[in-house]
Amino acid sequence: MATAATPASSRLPQIDVTVSEPISENQTMEEDPQRPTLSHTQHTLRTYAFNSPRNTLVEDLQAPARVHLTEDGSGLRGTYPAYRRAGLLTVGPRSDTAQSNTPSFVSSGISVNEISTPDAVRQSALLHPPGTYNIIVRDSYFSKDSTASTDGSLEQKSEAEYVLEPTCTTYADKIATQENLTACADGHPLPAVQGSNFWSQMRYLCLTCYRRQLILILLANVATIAVMTARERRHPGSFTFGDAATATGANLLASILMRQEHVINLIYHAVCALPHSTPLRIRCIAARFAYSTGGTHSGAGMSALLWYIFYTILLVQQFEGNAAECNAISAIAAFAILMFVVIITVSHPSIRRSYHDYWEMSHRYCGWTTVGLVWAQTMIGAVASARRGGHPVGRTLIADPTFWFLIVITCCLVYPWLWLRRLPVDAKQLSTHATELHFHNRKVPTCVGTRLSRSPLVENHGFATIARSDGRKGYSILVSHAGEFTKKLIMEPPKHIWQRGAPTIGVMRVALLFKPIVVVTTGSGIGPCMSFLNVHPSHPMRVIWSARFPEATYQRDMLAKVFRADKEAVVIDTKKTGHPDLIALTYAMVQEIEAEAVMIISNPKATRELVYAMEARNIPAFGPIFDS
Repeated sequence: MATAATPASSRLPQIDVTVSEPISENQTMEEDPQRPTLSHTQHTLRTYAFNSPRNTLVEDLQAPARVHLTEDGSGLRGTYPAYRRAGLLTVGPRSDTAQSNTPSFVSSGISVNEISTPDAVRQSALLHPPGTYNIIVRDSYFSKDSTASTDGSLEQKSEAEYVLEPTCTTYADKIATQENLTACADGHPLPAVQGSNFWSQMRYLCLTCYRRQLILILLANVATIAVMTARERRHPGSFTFGDAATATGANLLASILMRQEHVINLIYHAVCALPHSTPLRIRCIAARFAYSTGGTHSGAGMSALLWYIFYTILLVQQFEGNAAECNAISAIAAFAILMFVVIITVSHPSIRRSYHDYWEMSHRYCGWTTVGLVWAQTMIGAVASARRGGHPVGRTLIADPTFWFLIVITCCLVYPWLWLRRLPVDAKQLSTHATELHFHNRKVPTCVGTRLSRSPLVENHGFATIARSDGRKGYSILVSHAGEFTKKLIMEPPKHIWQRGAPTIGVMRVALLFKPIVVVTTGSGIGPCMSFLNVHPSHPMRVIWSARFPEATYQRDMLAKVFRADKEAVVIDTKKTGHPDLIALTYAMVQEIEAEAVMIISNPKATRELVYAMEARNIPAFGPIFDS
């Protein structure tokens, strides 16, 4: 009798996988060899067909656990069109006696025959966990005059393709229980943090990659300003206000480029191009840099303010112009410094989180105003300089690096608005807590985000997109209740919505650098993860998803996609089990599959705690840094 395997951990609930698209025999066998599959020793396959032409009991029968019934109305003889249910398959515990492994529907009054399992079905079954499945035939399985052979097996055509599809209508029995979670965590007890807690917290909580970039850039600029100040005191005129303006423009440009969509995408593409043979430490450093470029943005922005103050001081001392030009350039400098201070102050994390919309508007409009003021200052300075030197203003501007910096900066500010579109959207309300928005305007790659708004000049909100697994045009966005904007999207679904900016790669993309990887998420964090799970279901991974009423809130299709990517996914209903010890569960999962890294998508507090807990135990962990 054909044999099939069992998942790696018997402590967790066994999961059926919903196959949303037909998988041919060849496609099935191309799965990643590192991906957990059934062994060939612990479970058996049994294939059944109905004897009678019509079984009225089939429609009324409530399929018991591990039983998958078909609704075939004409037996196994005849021509079968595409996707016709041709039989049923059970994958159950191995037994030496037929009676102990007989499905319960055999005694329910339905007449069935056990037949030999077709080879192609057996091949597909080896990639499925214990459970029960429809055997669905793609194209033609039998010829018009085909019959069962004398030994009960089925005549097969070589071009036949098979799909195994479960009939389970609920995932209630797939949700992890408290006993499952305890057993999983106890399998690999969580060790204490290695070394001193103080130094671990300094390294992994305080001196994050984001802050290291910020501090490094800020210190480099402060040191340069100090050296130039000392030099100017010793040799007056050796460092001019034009030099300070160039340094200001360079820092402004660096700051803005770190928020430009295509620059961000270029960095991610370069990082994710690293082969898996690259040493793990190098891949970890590259991955952290890719999603921590906000540190460069902040450090360069703060440095621009320092340089601008230095520029203003030199300007007052060195500028040679008429009274009107001096008054104008001084007033502009004072107003520009005020704008810089407002931008940097409101960007403090505590203020940004509490007053996000006000932060966004101040960042946008004060930023635009500052760039406009610097443009005005540059033009006034060019006019005065051209008059003194007897040169055309255009020639003076071309020779000024600040002029070119401002051109690039202005292009970066205008560019996202060229993508502004009012798009039709199909909203599917999943529950009072979540909705799924479907768009059909373009294809998107995996793990990218976009910005949506009802009033694009007032507010823009970032969301992760979920790319289609078949590569066709269209994508979706999972929206969960997390404020007034998202609440209105759920309760008052729009027919159209504004979208701005090019698709931008997000932190989840770095998961491609690590095999295997543990993906940990809570609540609506499954949205950013889903793009990766949906497009890369064969990537070696384990998934831990903790949410309140996951099936009721996010619907069965969402769970089906999770289980398609990880047949042994640990889905936790916090309403039943309470909030789990995600740190202990994550550590146990890492040890069980010998994962290279952990990817965490959750709220700021949980992400911070999980990343620290893993890093402090020498396990690479990555998660969003919530800097925008």
